[in-house]
Amino acid sequence: MPDKLDLRSMLNMDPQPEFAVELPVGWSRREVSDETLREFEASIKRNLMQAHQPQTYAVLGPGLRDSFDKMRNSGAFAFFAPIDAPKDSPRMAASIIARYRRSEDGQPLDNLVRSLIRERGAQPLLGDQRTVRYEDAVDVRVGEGSFVNHSITYLTPVPGSRRLKALELVASLVRPSDLPKDSDRLRAQKELLDLIVASIRWVKPN
Repeated sequence: MPDKLDLRSMLNMDPQPEFAVELPVGWSRREVSDETLREFEASIKRNLMQAHQPQTYAVLGPGLRDSFDKMRNSGAFAFFAPIDAPKDSPRMAASIIARYRRSEDGQPLDNLVRSLIRERGAQPLLGDQRTVRYEDAVDVRVGEGSFVNHSITYLTPVPGSRRLKALELVASLVRPSDLPKDSDRLRAQKELLDLIVASIRWVKPN
């Protein structure tokens, strides 16, 4: 007999379900962990050595670690990206991070959703009332260049949480400043991100 039981076991509650999504070819899921960071650092070092640019790691390395610190600080526990995309596939500078939002006052998150609809223009994802989405865009300057960082935030309740907890997926998409915001390319990339999130299914934890 185990020495102690967690709260869910004592209350005879089912464990929180896990989520999964259908990913395009070349996309994969990674956990926000030290192990993943080490994997990425090793990959970048290897690629730069092959390209005879080892000095570039002095710039990319700290940036990578900073990105992981920001994900951790935001509460992200996993992310999705076209890490293994074939070299001949269309380039897409995009990723999706996953984190949970919890009620702070013991009330369902319905008020938050209503606020997002009213203040951020959130709408149902592809007509599915269970998930809302809204967009933001920020101009970013790097040296003498610039780009636009588009973010799409999706919020959907966790089954069994009585709407006290929601899964929040935040997709980031980089658009060159000279690419029109209504271009077919950008529209297709946003549609792909929508389809990924729309494929969410909940499964029992292992």
